Amino acid sequence: MIDSVSVIEFTDNYEDLSDESGFRFRFYCGRCDADYTSVLQPCPQQEESDFLKVVGKIFAEAAERKDDLSSDEEGIQHCVALKNAVTEVRERFHECPACGEWVCDVCWNKSMLMCEKCAPSGGDQHGGW
Repeated sequence: MIDSVSVIEFTDNYEDLSDESGFRFRFYCGRCDADYTSVLQPCPQQEESDFLKVVGKIFAEAAERKDDLSSDEEGIQHCVALKNAVTEVRERFHECPACGEWVCDVCWNKSMLMCEKCAPSGGDQHGGW
């Protein structure tokens, strides 16, 4: 499976909102807890022919696997969806060149290209770090 630490460089705080309708993830800023939710990625349709279902069952039995092949496929789809969500939301987070922290748009001083902690913009929107 996917190692979220290696895929999500900008936060280690995210929530999986996926359900039967599709995959969706919410990512939180480590500094202010602002959240950014990815768009819903619908689950691919499970259209298999009867032949493929039989071959899959034979393969599963021959390998004497205990888990269902469909759960492996769902896991792969989930990993791909998480990678897509990370790519989508990644642009909302910025790495401060001064302190190295990743912060969201709210905590980012766009004019100084640094986080608000290292280069406060004067608008005390964070309760005065």
